Order: sequence, then structure tokens, then C-alpha cells
Amino acid sequence: MSGADSPTTESSLTLRQPIIFLDVETGGRDPARHPLLTIGAVTLGVDGGLSRPIHLLVQHREYCVEPGALAVTGIDLLEHDRAAQPPEEVAAALREYAASVGRVMLGGHNFGFDLRFLRPLLPDLRRVFRSSYVDTKLTAQFLIHAGVLPHGVGTPLAQLTEHFGIEYAAHNALEDATATAKVYVELLKLVGPAATSS
Repeated sequence: MSGADSPTTESSLTLRQPIIFLDVETGGRDPARHPLLTIGAVTLGVDGGLSRPIHLLVQHREYCVEPGALAVTGIDLLEHDRAAQPPEEVAAALREYAASVGRVMLGGHNFGFDLRFLRPLLPDLRRVFRSSYVDTKLTAQFLIHAGVLPHGVGTPLAQLTEHFGIEYAAHNALEDATATAKVYVELLKLVGPAATSS
């Protein structure tokens, strides 16, 4: 698991609402062919603290996967299948997770990819979460262009975590979601209190 198991507080931040940061690991890049395997989520509170980590494993009758995708994630399909839940149970768990904080925004890194796999699992996505979302890759790109972040940083999550000194073990959905939330906090700090006050 990640350091999000214990809530952390960044008292210098005041957000207008919580944001649920989410990441997925998949069996490939095509949601029409490749399965959604794991979902990790963590809640960024209005005080900048992280809490409520959740890591969900999705079970499928068949697994059409690219060997390269499993090599990246390190997922063992036999172990995964034994521990995973059917898609409808995972979707219900996500709805319950969201309901405890209300209809808030999602956040992620290069989040369009994650959404392509989330929508089939959660057809009511826009009723569960707000339609707008935070993407730390796009935010970092903007801040690089604006001269706030150095051009040499780059926008991959691993480069951003290294730049900010955030501990990060890549390609685990919960670790990725947690690292993304921490990067977002650091990006907010760069633009000052006006960006985070209510």
C-alpha cells in the first residue's frame, strides 16, 4: 500500500472541495479489447490531506492482455483473478466510495486514458462524479509553458515526483493515484494561495 494509509495534512492549502484522485492498471491500451484490471483511489481533502485509500481488483471471465502491459504492472493474472471482484461489485464499491464525500471532481495523470476504461465499468460516471476533472499532466504542461516549472522537468509522473521529492513506486494503481494527488498539491503550491482559497 501507500503512504496514504495515514492522513497527511498540508495546512497551507484550502481547497474548495475534496478531489478523488484515481488511477487504473489495464491489460493493454484498447478498452474494447483489453480488461480493466485494478483501480486505485485516494481522497484529497480540502485541507490538502490524503485519506481513504482504496485498491480494487476487477475480475473477468476472460483476460485478453498484452504481455508488455503485464510486464509493466507486474500483475500475475492467476493471483489477480483469485483476489478480484466481479465488475458490478467494483462499480458498486466506487459508487459507495464517492457517495461518502459527495459528487466531487476526479483527478488523475494523463486522465483521458483512465476515463476510457472507467466509462464502460461505470456508465453513470457523470452522475457519480462531476463531469470536470483535474489532470496533473495538463496542469504541469501549462506551468512549464508559463515558466513556473522548469522546462527540464517533463510531464511524466515519474519525473514530476522526482522533481518534488515524492516517494513513488510506479505502476500500481493506488501508488499512482497517491503520487498524482501529492504532485497536484505541489503544483498548487507553485501558483500560490489565490489558486486554492475558497
